[in-house]
Amino acid sequence: MQTLKKAVDLTDLAVGIIILGITVTIGATILVKVRDARLTDLDTVTVTNETLTTVTEVGETLAHPWAESVSSCANDSSHTTIVAANYSLTVDSLGKSVIKNVGHTLDNNSDWECTYTYYNVSRVDWDLPNSAAVGIGEYGNWFSIIVIVGVSAVILSLIFLAFGRGSSVGSSSGASGIGGSY
Repeated sequence: MQTLKKAVDLTDLAVGIIILGITVTIGATILVKVRDARLTDLDTVTVTNETLTTVTEVGETLAHPWAESVSSCANDSSHTTIVAANYSLTVDSLGKSVIKNVGHTLDNNSDWECTYTYYNVSRVDWDLPNSAAVGIGEYGNWFSIIVIVGVSAVILSLIFLAFGRGSSVGSSSGASGIGGSY
């Protein structure tokens, strides 16, 4: 009589992957909060008359990330001042600073000279959580793959458990193997 082989149980792997994902998510949230809380403590630097090429409604990226404010912008060719209501500054979660033309057709698709201030992010106590947050942000691309692998592991383990103990090859029909045909 042959014994039944146990199916491979992958549920522990799936649970481990879920716990890892939750831990990394909590850690990333804490890192971003620490980074953002320290941003306004940093020194600011002023850039005067940075030339931005062909500013449109989509926007033009500033040379320095983490811009705090724009004090003035002017049309580079006519040197006329652009009213502050005609442009906006946006900064994304990675610090990318973009100046956008807001409905002012006269200066659309033209070169601008802008003066702005930005946070000096080279300080170590801010750079460390920022570098870690950016690195974990790249981990986020892998998180969906890890979730798919985890779900697949759970499904496969259920299949192995369901079909792994149903029968064994060459077993006899009697309860103790006695009474079979000779």
